[in-house]
Amino acid sequence: MRGASVIQAMDNPFKKRRTELITDRRTLLSFISPTPIEEFFRTDREDLIDKLTLVVGTPGCGKTTIAQVVEFESLATLCLSNANLINKDLVDVLTINGLIRDGVPAVLGHRISMTTNFRDIWELPYSEPTRTALLRAFVQSKAVLGWFRQLEGMGISLNDVEVVMGANSESVVAITKANDPLAFREYARSIELAIFRVVTSLVPPEEREMAEEFLNSSYDVFEVLRTIRVRKWPWAPNLPPTSLRPMMIIDDAHELQPTQFIHLRDWLKSKVIGTSRWLLCRPDVVSPDDYRDVLRKDVVSEEVLKPGSTRGRDYLIKLMQLGSARDKRFKPIANDISSRYIASIPEFARRGLRDLPPMLDHAPPTLPDGQLKKLHEQIDKLAKDFRFGDTLVQTLRARIPPTARPDEALAALRILMHRESNRTPQMDLLLEDSIRDEPVTDDRKAGSALIDGARIHLMHQFDRPYYYGMEKLIAASNANIEQFIRLGGSLVDEVLARIIRGKSPNLTPKAQHTKLVTQAVQTINEWDFPYNAMVRELVTKIAERCKDRTLKPNAPLDDGANAIGIPQEEMDKVLVRYERLARVLHFAFAYKALVFVPQYSCKNKVWCLLELGALPCMAHGLTLSRGGFIEDTLSGLESMLPTSGV
Repeated sequence: MRGASVIQAMDNPFKKRRTELITDRRTLLSFISPTPIEEFFRTDREDLIDKLTLVVGTPGCGKTTIAQVVEFESLATLCLSNANLINKDLVDVLTINGLIRDGVPAVLGHRISMTTNFRDIWELPYSEPTRTALLRAFVQSKAVLGWFRQLEGMGISLNDVEVVMGANSESVVAITKANDPLAFREYARSIELAIFRVVTSLVPPEEREMAEEFLNSSYDVFEVLRTIRVRKWPWAPNLPPTSLRPMMIIDDAHELQPTQFIHLRDWLKSKVIGTSRWLLCRPDVVSPDDYRDVLRKDVVSEEVLKPGSTRGRDYLIKLMQLGSARDKRFKPIANDISSRYIASIPEFARRGLRDLPPMLDHAPPTLPDGQLKKLHEQIDKLAKDFRFGDTLVQTLRARIPPTARPDEALAALRILMHRESNRTPQMDLLLEDSIRDEPVTDDRKAGSALIDGARIHLMHQFDRPYYYGMEKLIAASNANIEQFIRLGGSLVDEVLARIIRGKSPNLTPKAQHTKLVTQAVQTINEWDFPYNAMVRELVTKIAERCKDRTLKPNAPLDDGANAIGIPQEEMDKVLVRYERLARVLHFAFAYKALVFVPQYSCKNKVWCLLELGALPCMAHGLTLSRGGFIEDTLSGLESMLPTSGV
């Protein structure tokens, strides 16, 4: 018990990655990997600043982290003369993407979290136009106060600040007192306070009384505000005055009442608004057709279309996940995150451990002699049952790469023998004592996919470890940062436990496999998103069918199946004909229970693959590779859903 308590007391940043819990700005910035930030801004760079952007992602995917990075205090902290030591790579990425310019911030960002006060506005006994006006005023006043708080937080005097409005805004300037930054802030504070009093009243005032005593004028600074000009930087007094682009980031926008969210979104789409604005939300509030359209465009043509986003006339949807066509770009992100987190663990630093892969990448396991003997006996029995002579068996064995380990080679030979048997004429047509020495199948070498299929067979038959090593950990993460950190955290916990017990920090393949599968099963059991029970049942039925196909003795798909393939033309009709199925699939895609792979060409047909996410694959012992699928129809897919429940 004492050892367990010591382990828990250790700092494992993989278990504490909720960056919003880190209050010190420097500490936060030192943890942040620049690679996800670079990926986020890789495309749509200008539209992310000019248009309303819906940043959509599941909990823990990194939405809030990116929002915190682009806040003014973060950008300014990184611009301090000694701050490059904090995270120079992050400074470089932000500079390349125009958020830092000439050594100072280029945007004045502030993040507003949607508290219950915002939603409570919609519960007030007022007309819809009045509630909408209150919501707009509350958001804008909070943004203004947040911007000035960020400036003062970095030591910038408001006497050195100028509020720059657009043309023909004299009336707004006069009402809001924009010519005096201090008075401008006080006016915003009075608006916020008036609305706060109304929202928190035990008995809300009548609408007419509210207008007379609390607030009877609109507050629309977003439509006329252009820049906030800083005339003097405390840490760089020789720099010329700089105009900052105001930026408002609304976090947890899904917490709003659905109609309220739509009103907010539609207002912020306006082209006359000069303020940069992001709405951070979960996929729950995005319509299934919009969400699938983003995924489809991401996969169909990465070169022509903007990956990870869909462009409307008025706003942008940006997914906080890499599309299925670009999973390979997640590898440097995962490696960078793991090295930063490992470097911050004191126990590892004392032992010179600086990265995760050396603790995970080891020689593949080999079955013990008893199980190897059993495999040999199975080969001999198959040869007898199939009437294969020694020459034929040796010919098949020669097709297996010499790099295959002994147990893998035997399992692969067993698969090839079953394939040969399926192609051999029926036994009852052969003479009773006839023996086959010439193969019927072609002489192609067994590829890496077949060897991997042999490993999966060994995993199911002998519990031989399969999910181990850094490559498997990255593949198991579905290009999702939170999933990578959660899975990696379970392995780091095990390494820390070994260190406390005085053992080697290197994890055996068996230990890694057990931890990853256990974590996958636990995470699936903890799914709590809408329709989670139906999603869980759907992926279980898909996994069972894939497992049956994968474990066929002749391994018809080499390393097996992990997807259902629906003809693309049928899938295109899903929203019209199968509304219930569409909603279930929406949340399955959003939470990576299934991966959406449209326009997949195979056998002279175009398919839409519903690929199991990595967690269900590990929970059911399936391949993490893409391509192996079972053909089905849309009605067949719908039949897998439970008859009732949500």
